[in-house]
Amino acid sequence: MAGHDPLMHICDDWISIKMPDREAILSARIAFSGSNHWTEIVPGLDSIAVQFDPARFSPGEAVIILRDQLNGIANASAYSTSIINIPVCYDEYLAPDREYVADKLGIKADALPAWHASRLQTVAMLGFMPGFAYLESAEPCPVIGRLASPRQLVKAGSIGIIGQQSCIYSFDSPGGWPIIGRTPLRLFDPAKKQPALLSPGQMVRFEPISREAYEHWPQAGER
Repeated sequence: MAGHDPLMHICDDWISIKMPDREAILSARIAFSGSNHWTEIVPGLDSIAVQFDPARFSPGEAVIILRDQLNGIANASAYSTSIINIPVCYDEYLAPDREYVADKLGIKADALPAWHASRLQTVAMLGFMPGFAYLESAEPCPVIGRLASPRQLVKAGSIGIIGQQSCIYSFDSPGGWPIIGRTPLRLFDPAKKQPALLSPGQMVRFEPISREAYEHWPQAGER
């Protein structure tokens, strides 16, 4: 079933809403999270989707509720957003594409850790796999692009970058993003009440650590 609003699409028990920018998505997520109308809320790069319970609402009723909430949301800047520090080892042993990315940026490889760590990032969305975080920086950056040949194995915690977007792999998996470092933190732990370490809208700052610090980090040995 398709909705009549060109910015809104309804499919079964899901409603997807096209949003104008990242701030609007964050504002909507904050507003929707404070409501008991939705069984799940999923922010995307340029949209946000909510799931409703058909036993409680018809699609038409859910759309009316959603529009009322959209009309009443406050600007996300009105909310304080915490910054989470993510330790990252940029040692070449854990950063196989450090030289490649530095060359694309026109800087020396040794300067890459400081360059990347200086850029405050926003978690744009989680996807691809549980806990996998896509991050965006507001600062301009040359396009780096994906690798011509994706790797069959990228280790959990690896930090990828393709330009203004970075990512953090939550599990070992294939991947095509250039890798410039690795965090010892676990991005997804199903045993925790909040399994994902990061959530959309959070601000992230990368903190360079040495290889020795990485190897002695408590969670690093659990991989």
